[in-house]
Amino acid sequence: MSPSVPDFQPCDQQIWDEELQEFVPQRVFDAHIHLFNRSHLTENASPTSAWSNADLATIQGWASRLYPGREVHFLVLGTPVVGMDLAAHNNWALAQVWQDPQSRMNRLVTPDCRPQDIERDMRELGFIGLKPYRLFSTTGEIAQCRIHEFLPHAQLELANELGLWVTLHLSRFHGCADEFNLADLQEFTGTRYPRIKWILAHCARSFTYWPIRQAVDQLREMPNIWYDVSAVTDIRPLITLFSRENPQRIFYGSDGVDATYFHGQYAALGRAWQAVDATRLNLQFPHCDGRPILAIYEQLLSMKQAVEIAQWSRDDVENMFWRNAAAAFNIQFGGEASTPQSADGAQTQAMYVRAKRRIPGGTQLLSKRPEMFAPGLWPAYYREARGCEVVDLDGRRLTDMTTSGIGSCLLGYADPDVTLAVQQRISRGSMCSLNSAEEVELADLLVELHPWADQARFARCGGEAMAIAVRIARAATRRDTVAICGYHGWSDWYLAANLSTEASPDQLQGHLLPGLEPAGVPRGLAGTVLPFTYNRLEELERHIRRRGSDLAAVVMEPTRSSDPDPGFLEGVRDLCNRCGALLVFDEVSSGWRMHLGGIHMKYGVHPDIAVFAKAIGNGHPMAAIIGRRGCMDAAQTSFISSTYWTEAVGPTAALATVRKLQQIGIADHTNHIGGQMRAGWMAAGQRYGLPVKVWGHSALLHLGFDHEQAAALGTLFTARMLDHGFLAGGGFYPSLAHHDSHVAAYLAAAQPVFAELADAIHAGDVLQRLNDAGSSVRHTGFARLT
Repeated sequence: MSPSVPDFQPCDQQIWDEELQEFVPQRVFDAHIHLFNRSHLTENASPTSAWSNADLATIQGWASRLYPGREVHFLVLGTPVVGMDLAAHNNWALAQVWQDPQSRMNRLVTPDCRPQDIERDMRELGFIGLKPYRLFSTTGEIAQCRIHEFLPHAQLELANELGLWVTLHLSRFHGCADEFNLADLQEFTGTRYPRIKWILAHCARSFTYWPIRQAVDQLREMPNIWYDVSAVTDIRPLITLFSRENPQRIFYGSDGVDATYFHGQYAALGRAWQAVDATRLNLQFPHCDGRPILAIYEQLLSMKQAVEIAQWSRDDVENMFWRNAAAAFNIQFGGEASTPQSADGAQTQAMYVRAKRRIPGGTQLLSKRPEMFAPGLWPAYYREARGCEVVDLDGRRLTDMTTSGIGSCLLGYADPDVTLAVQQRISRGSMCSLNSAEEVELADLLVELHPWADQARFARCGGEAMAIAVRIARAATRRDTVAICGYHGWSDWYLAANLSTEASPDQLQGHLLPGLEPAGVPRGLAGTVLPFTYNRLEELERHIRRRGSDLAAVVMEPTRSSDPDPGFLEGVRDLCNRCGALLVFDEVSSGWRMHLGGIHMKYGVHPDIAVFAKAIGNGHPMAAIIGRRGCMDAAQTSFISSTYWTEAVGPTAALATVRKLQQIGIADHTNHIGGQMRAGWMAAGQRYGLPVKVWGHSALLHLGFDHEQAAALGTLFTARMLDHGFLAGGGFYPSLAHHDSHVAAYLAAAQPVFAELADAIHAGDVLQRLNDAGSSVRHTGFARLT
């Protein structure tokens, strides 16, 4: 071992024993380590006194001291020294890496390296990526150069063609927050080089808090970006990264012998930083326990505390230390598979069997019953959900390309801004004998966004909010009958439509789903609900001619699957005005995703009352009923009251959600992502001669099959997509967390599935294939499970 490497001190051992032993998992993949051999320096080499000789045995020896009893492997990066024999260094380092079959290496490259030589080394020698460095910038300006000035476009094109990893040390004073770096990464990860997989070293070169705090929200939206945390000892950038990024995109790294195996740390000085080596500085500590520890242990201590603050799970920690790398680089620890998961989802399925014995219907929500997707295969339960990725109880990682929590998570699961606001509110107390001031702020914000409205009341879910709206309408008008168009929940007032004495008792079949028996709904409510069909104004006119004097409200979704015909919503508004009924728009599903404030704002037709839920809280229970003062005041004449409508988490989540929606173009995003999915479904149907049927807005998209075995085909599609790692069904509600890359990956996986469906139709064995897969035809209506 090089004499410049310090000894492992008793104080280091104490920190390991007391602080780190329980934190560091049994498996570690160090995704940022350097090997070096001074014999590769030429006479033209720059001064390199700081670099110590380090072969694989050296770093393995240090790993056994730093992480005793752990299995450790490495991603070795070529060591950048100007004037070094590059070929000799790369070949020597790779030969070292070959001694450990589970370690990998990125080839050191300079702008002078020919793409054909790099390609040969990738294909023949086994490098997995590139390691460029700003020291080799063609401009000679190493502190302020751009990415393409030390990683030229010819090499970028090759890396994109081969789908290589690139470990990137960003240049420029502000690192990842620099406007040029952000613009370049946006371009490179987008359409120009979409197959390159970037590892932004040192928390995207954030040794201090400022760069990552400024840039993380933009970086988080870019595909194919990962980070390593090497040599970052300041806890602040780690807190930001761990709190606001997907833990699946973070690798552990140390930077190796010379960078973090010294007694000291990297000290943040405003937006600058400096390595502080206590040994070289001969620091004295007369008034405290003056025993500095290794910088790598300082890093691990900061990581440990940042994990606690970010409220990571133990799985998140394991992922960062080894699972993410194992999946990315095809590493097998101890001869085991890279991810600890059950391929058949046995634990998840067993939980659902247990649930059906204890919970009538198995779930609280019909739309989440596995029988509605792929009986026996669909994972009923999740352990974690972030962005658009879900982890089930068996550890299977699935990309959710269905309805984003039944439309409730428009920003994606566990949106960091909403989560932070909620965590802060919970830490201060979420419930009290007094009221939450956030509800007043939210009322003001909603009325500001809806100039036609004056007041607001709140609930916690869409069904009860619609019941409140109908109660208010009946109280305000002193009338009983309600005309409906759409899906409005589970309450008695709504299901009373199926108490109809008309020839067709299943009045809700075209509005919700067939088979809803009004069991438990008082027979006395028969005739109080009058359904009419969307875009069929004459049906509503007929109801008003017969029952207009008793009509309290017209309750409708302003849209569900299509835009209104010209004059339809205006006609509904006019009919309400003429008969004295209130117009209530149910925007529980449509709200926010297609227009800020709701789709009725886009259509330019204003109701008397509008109801929002689902997306307004982004996964946290919240619902709002807003309206004109003349009708909302009726809420004071009817008893409408509930304890948990006064808790603080719901309004806090809604405030954070709506304020974020004010800052982003969510309607453009959902239209773009949904449009790509629509085009992909239609193209696949044409390619394979499959009777694909696609309908709905791009933000509320639906897939079906125009075939007598449509339900069986949909079930088989879902079953096969599960095998590819996707939650897929008959609907897709894009969220902010869905990107072009998710749609592209989904559609690529769907091609052989669509081909199989076409083949199954031709062979006439759809049901047999479904049975062989371990499933049966999904339910299409409401039915008992036992």
